[in-house]
Amino acid sequence: MANISEFLNALCYNPKAPLVFTSVLFIALFSILYVGYIFVYNNIKKRNILLLVFSLFFYYKISGFYVLLLVAMATSDYLIGKQMFRVSTQQKKKWLLLLSIFINVGALILFKYTNFLLNTFFGITTGEPSPVLLNLIMPIGISFFVFKTLSYIFDIYREMIDEPETNYVNYVLYVSFFPNILAGPIAKARDLLPQFAAKLNFDRDLIGKAFVLILIGAFKKVFIADFLGANLVDRVFDSPEFFTGWEGLMAIYGYAMQIYFDFSGYTDIVIGLAMLLGFNVMANFNKPFMADNVADFWRRWHISLSTWFNEYVFYPLAYTFRKFKQAGVILAVLITFFISGFWHGPSWTYILWGTSHGLAIAFTFATANLRNKIAKKNTFGIYRFLSIFITFHFLAFSMVFFRAESLQAAQKIYTLVFTHFDISVAGQWAKLYATPLAVLIVAYLLHFSPLKWNEFFTRQFIRLHWTVKVLIIVVGVVFIFQAFSSDTQPFIYLEF
Repeated sequence: MANISEFLNALCYNPKAPLVFTSVLFIALFSILYVGYIFVYNNIKKRNILLLVFSLFFYYKISGFYVLLLVAMATSDYLIGKQMFRVSTQQKKKWLLLLSIFINVGALILFKYTNFLLNTFFGITTGEPSPVLLNLIMPIGISFFVFKTLSYIFDIYREMIDEPETNYVNYVLYVSFFPNILAGPIAKARDLLPQFAAKLNFDRDLIGKAFVLILIGAFKKVFIADFLGANLVDRVFDSPEFFTGWEGLMAIYGYAMQIYFDFSGYTDIVIGLAMLLGFNVMANFNKPFMADNVADFWRRWHISLSTWFNEYVFYPLAYTFRKFKQAGVILAVLITFFISGFWHGPSWTYILWGTSHGLAIAFTFATANLRNKIAKKNTFGIYRFLSIFITFHFLAFSMVFFRAESLQAAQKIYTLVFTHFDISVAGQWAKLYATPLAVLIVAYLLHFSPLKWNEFFTRQFIRLHWTVKVLIIVVGVVFIFQAFSSDTQPFIYLEF
C-alpha cells in the first residue's frame, strides 16, 4: 500500500520535483503510454486523444495548474483561426490577428516580463526598484508554446494554410505535444498538424534512429554538459574572485560546450521520442561552432527559433524598411535580435547578448563584398579557419552574458580574463582539473568531428539484429543512470 501511495503522490504536481525526460518516473510513464499506443496508433482519433491526455498530464507535472492556461490559449487561437476563414474582409482578419497577438504576447509579458518592466520603469524614473512586484511564477515553456500557436495564426493570416484546423483535439495536441512543449524545436502548425491527421508508418530505420538519438542525447546531457557545469563552469562563474584569468577562459570555453551539449542533448532526446511515436520534428542543430560568421551560426544553432524569427519578424521588418535599402536590412536585423535577446529572458544580460549578435550580423552583412573578395584570393583554407576561429571566440565570449546572472557578474568574468590572465598556472590547473579538461577536450572533438561519422554510427546501429539493439539500449540506459548524481542539473533552456 505504501508503494502505491508513493506512486500516486509522484503523479501529483510537485514544484520541487518536476517531471524531466531523463528521470526514472518519465521513463516508466512513457513506457506505459507506449504499450497503450501500440494498440491504438492505427486509429487516428484514439491515438491523438491518448497523446493529448499524456501531453496535458506531462505539462501538469511540469507547471501545475498552468496547464489550464495552456489549454485556454490553445482554445483561443483555435477559435480565432476558424473565425479568420469566415470573415469577409482583410481588415477583419487583421483585427483577429491583433487579438491573437494581444492574448498570446500579453500572457507572455504578464508572466515573464512584468516585474522586469516595473523595475526598469521605476529604476529610470526614481532610481529605486519597483515598490510593487507581482508574485507570479512563469509557466515553463510559455515562450515556446506561444510561438507555436502564433505561427498558426500568422500562417492563416498570410494564407499559407489552406483551411483552418477543425479538429479541436488535434490543435490542442499540436500546442501541448509533450516532446517539444518545453524548449522546442518550435514546430510550425503547417508541418505538425498534417502529421496528426495522417496514419503513421513505422519502420525499423525510424525506431532505430530514435533510440540512437535518445541515447546520444542522454550521454551529451549527463556525461558532458552536467559534468562540465558542476566541475568547471559553475565554480568559476559563481565565485570568480577565487580564480585567475586562465581559469576564467577555461570556464568560458567550458560553458560554450556545456550549453551546446545540454541543449542539443535535450533536442536529440525529444526528437527521438517524437520518432518513437511516428512523428518527424525538425532538427535544431548543425555543428554551430563550425560557423564562419554569426549569421551562419544562427543557421546552425536553435534552427527552429532562428527560422521563426526570420519568417515572422525579420522578413516583415525588412520589407517594411525596404526603401532604406541596406540600412533598412541592418535595422531589421538589430530589431530582430533585440527581440530575440529579450525573448530569452527578462534581463539586460539577455538583451545585450541578443544585441551583440545583431551587431555582429549587421557587420557581416555590411562587409559581405569585401570578405568575399578576400576569400576568393585565399587558396589554402586559412581565411575560413580564421573566420571560424574568430567567430567561435566572439560566440563564446558573448555567452558570458547568457550565463551570468547580472551585468555585474558578467563584468567580473570579463575583468578576470582580460586583467588577471596568467598562463603560467595552466600546467598546475591541468593537473588539478585533469578530468574536466579531458571531458572538455572530448566535447570539442565530438563537436568538430565530421557529421558523416554520426550518420555512419546510426546506420550501423539500424542494421544490427534486434536482440543486439535491445542489449545496447539496456546497457546504455544502465550506464547513463549509474552516472546520475547530485551534479545532475535541469536542462538549461527550460528557464525560457
